[in-house]
Amino acid sequence: MRRQLAFLIGGLLIGGIAVPLLNLGARPIDLAEVSPPLRVERSCTPLSGKTAIIVVHGQSNAANYGSTRYTAREAVDNFDPATGKCFAAADPLLGTDGAGGSFATRLGDILIQAGRYDRVIIVPIARASSSISFLNNEGANLIINGISKLKAARLTPTHILFQQGETDAGLTTTAEQYASLLHQLVKQFRAEGFDAPFYLSSSTKCGPVDPTNAAAVRAGQLSAIDSALNIQRGPDTDTIGNDGRSGGCHMNEAGTLANAALWAAFIN
Repeated sequence: MRRQLAFLIGGLLIGGIAVPLLNLGARPIDLAEVSPPLRVERSCTPLSGKTAIIVVHGQSNAANYGSTRYTAREAVDNFDPATGKCFAAADPLLGTDGAGGSFATRLGDILIQAGRYDRVIIVPIARASSSISFLNNEGANLIINGISKLKAARLTPTHILFQQGETDAGLTTTAEQYASLLHQLVKQFRAEGFDAPFYLSSSTKCGPVDPTNAAAVRAGQLSAIDSALNIQRGPDTDTIGNDGRSGGCHMNEAGTLANAALWAAFIN
């Protein structure tokens, strides 16, 4: 049912509000050479009971590595962890790396158009090529700084989305190691009183990987689901095939829309 809903939403988006920067048959554009949009600052407050504050963490497919940019049409804001300010959401989102598009910008529009929320604030902290070990060690400041800036702005997340695993699928991370490190990462949020549901995707697909390694990471992702830590199962983004990706890894326009729709099916 969730996958059917996801692809229905994705189909509506593709037919209705998606405006790709690239035309079929045109020479691919290097988005790193395209100027980012003008940033329109908006107040982070007031908030209502129908405001979603969504932290997006993980690696490149949770960052700005989609092949096309998108500007939200609804009341979707981008909280910038560097400045602690809110801006109208437009790719590439502030707070993460990459120069392209993010599924989260589109996700905000989906949630509002579906009537689930009247405002969505996206808090991106993902980094490309990150292993689960890196995010717990050298990259731990992504969470530490994000939590600090959110507290200063008096914003409390309602959802935490985690889409990561492609790098670990190319390593030798075992299922046990992955689950243990994932729990360690989640406890950083819990220790600061951020109790929002933590949605964990099944994600390993990025070019050719050893199927045994990928299977181990997927097993670790499933075994990391934990009611005591409020870690919930998220979408299986590996179901987005090569037709939705560039080079079998990062999402193209169709893949980015499908990714957003898959996440929308899991968010209450």
